[in-house]
Amino acid sequence: MEILVTLDVLKQYKGEKVVKFPPDTLVTKEARMYAVKQGMELYVGERKVYDSDYSNGISSVRAVISVIGEDRVGIIAGISDVLARANVNILDITQTAIEGLFTMIMVVDIADSKISFDELKNQLSCRGEELSVRVDAQREEVFHFMHRI
Repeated sequence: MEILVTLDVLKQYKGEKVVKFPPDTLVTKEARMYAVKQGMELYVGERKVYDSDYSNGISSVRAVISVIGEDRVGIIAGISDVLARANVNILDITQTAIEGLFTMIMVVDIADSKISFDELKNQLSCRGEELSVRVDAQREEVFHFMHRI
């Protein structure tokens, strides 16, 4: 069984110097960064987890953005504008409009983003409200973990 260790989960171990998790555990980038700042050593099975290199083989510099709502002019442009201003590159995009319902999924590269991921999510959500659509963004490793079979 895979386990996801997020920042909130890791905060429960504050003050501990060594924290061990079972094999097949996924540690998010934020959790790894927190561990470094707190002086924690993380282990998944017998392998030591380092700040930037452990994500179960899934890139931690990509995110998945989904948009859903009533179809109208300017949705793609509005969302793309937020991404461009943040220096986030669109790697793949699919969109469709069926009987007035608009859906879009994007895979984006956030490695060179000028803003934090939380701020990007906030800006996307605000733009979504302006466009009357719902916008969700997740780091790719979290998306894959949540949608595994």
